[in-house]
Amino acid sequence: MENKTDTNIENIRRMNEIARIYDATRQREKSEMYHRAILNLCDETPKSETALQYKIHSLNCLNKPYKSLETTGELLNLNPNNLMALINIANFLKGGSNV
Repeated sequence: MENKTDTNIENIRRMNEIARIYDATRQREKSEMYHRAILNLCDETPKSETALQYKIHSLNCLNKPYKSLETTGELLNLNPNNLMALINIANFLKGGSNV
C-alpha cells in the first residue's frame, strides 16, 4: 500500500509536468496556478529531498529567489551534496534563478 508521502510526491510530479506544459505553451497564469498548488502540497508533505527539489523549482518559476534559497538551505541540511541545491545557489549568484 502506498503511503501519503508517496502519493503526495506523485501528485507533485504530475502537477509539475502540467505546469511545464502550460509554460511551454505560454499559458503563464495556468502554469503559476500549478506551481502555487505544488508549493501547498510540498508544505503538507514531510521534508524529503524530492519534495524540497520540487518546491525549489516552483519557487524559481514563481520568481521567488530568496524563498528558493531558504528552501535550498533546508535541502542542503538533508543532503549537503545535493546537486540541484548547489546549482540553484550558483544560478542565484550569477543572477539567474531558474534551475
